[in-house]
Amino acid sequence: FPVELVARYRKLLPETRIYLMYGLSEAFRSTYLPPDQVDRRPGSMGRAIPETEIHVLDENGRECGPGEAGELVHRGPTVALGYWRDPETSAAVFRESPFAPPGSEERVVYSGDLVRRDEDGFLYFAGRRDQLMKCQGYRVSPDEVEETIFASGLVAEVVVRGVPDPVMGQAIVAHVVPRDPASFSEQTLLAYCRREMPSYMIPRAVRTHESLPRTASGKVDRKSVDS
Repeated sequence: FPVELVARYRKLLPETRIYLMYGLSEAFRSTYLPPDQVDRRPGSMGRAIPETEIHVLDENGRECGPGEAGELVHRGPTVALGYWRDPETSAAVFRESPFAPPGSEERVVYSGDLVRRDEDGFLYFAGRRDQLMKCQGYRVSPDEVEETIFASGLVAEVVVRGVPDPVMGQAIVAHVVPRDPASFSEQTLLAYCRREMPSYMIPRAVRTHESLPRTASGKVDRKSVDS
């Protein structure tokens, strides 16, 4: 949930206790951030819910250290049995637990989400493994670029896509719905990006839209956004 929107809700509803949560369809809820931590840890998705373990593993299955991005792996009683009539995908996501004793049939969920853990064990979303872009030799999460652009206050919605580039590998294009179409300027947004981002994260272009396509569940349909 964007930090800017949390701040707005806090201002408009000062007596409301906000619980920020992260979950998977494959395991219901995974983490939560208590209301007393919302202001102290902006952007955090909290720590594991009761009776659940959340691990952050690198590509070799090693537990990542503080600040190191890795895949979120959910272990606990809410893990589903698998996907209906899809054994191949089930085997890729619901895997044998590396934490269970020998002979155990326990399964854990490999989420595909990249997260970082701070020194106190609080988690922060970094992006989807399958959506990472490689720009100028750097691996870039669209979510990080989108969050920075949204924080400008100039856009109501934003989706970032990578397009092939012979020099950069991939170039970033930002698709935005302006908050105020009458006064919006693509150059103003790009100037903001140049102030707030490292060079390899700055969009090469900004495309404005009246609205962004949606999936049946109401989420922005990233794959349908024109590059």
